[in-house]
Amino acid sequence: MIPRRTDRYLTQRNFKLAVVGAGIAVVAGFFVYEFKFLRPPTLTVTTPARDIAISETSYEVRGRTDPEADATLNGRPLFSGETGEFTERLQLMRGVNKLEFEARNRYGKTTTAIRYIVVE
Repeated sequence: MIPRRTDRYLTQRNFKLAVVGAGIAVVAGFFVYEFKFLRPPTLTVTTPARDIAISETSYEVRGRTDPEADATLNGRPLFSGETGEFTERLQLMRGVNKLEFEARNRYGKTTTAIRYIVVE
């Protein structure tokens, strides 16, 4: 049996390269995690999940966005709290009502969702 020589693989130069490589990987991972400005905020409208027709003029909308994003409904701010969830009771007019939800992060990226509610 031939003994393996491990001393030639673990040199001071290889150790320094491994430490520098690990440091670069940590810094790159930090930037990828922290710089969320590369993507727009998430926006999920749960109620109404799609376009609907109803008979009542009062309706409650619900949804969720990123906690740090500013949410609006037809240009009016929605309070989304620390969790990013929002709820708003609306008074609708008879006919077609267009609801335009928008989430905007601090970097100016936006996500929009549009729902139509027909009040009969």
